[in-house]
Amino acid sequence: MKKIVFFFILISLLSNFFLAQDQTDKEKEAIKKAIMSYYHEGHVKSDPKLYEKVLHDEWKIFYLDKNGQLKTADKATYMSWYDPKKVDKTLKWETEFFYIDVSKYLASVKLKIKNQKFGYIDYFNLMKIDGKWWVVHKISHGL
Repeated sequence: MKKIVFFFILISLLSNFFLAQDQTDKEKEAIKKAIMSYYHEGHVKSDPKLYEKVLHDEWKIFYLDKNGQLKTADKATYMSWYDPKKVDKTLKWETEFFYIDVSKYLASVKLKIKNQKFGYIDYFNLMKIDGKWWVVHKISHGL
């Protein structure tokens, strides 16, 4: 009898583990899709409208300038740096994900985005709000 109870407990624990892992994998894919569709494509097309779809209104970037001084920019300022009329179509952007870590409604991402001229290492913090993943914070440095 004890073996049967143990067996059912083990099966229950394993199924919960695999269900949770499956859900985490789905969330990681949703995050990757959002970043590629809006952040990566925002760089490719230099289109602030794409960033609007993934950067939360309270979003902020933190980075070090050439002198090592901490700088920040809010979403509106960041988006003003991009203009689809000035996009360099010769640049081939690549995005490489180093990790995506998900904890229920929170996530952390490390990625490299680059082209032939320059690139960045970005760390994102994301939150799932009303069923959608939003980047709420970014720290970045140039390569």
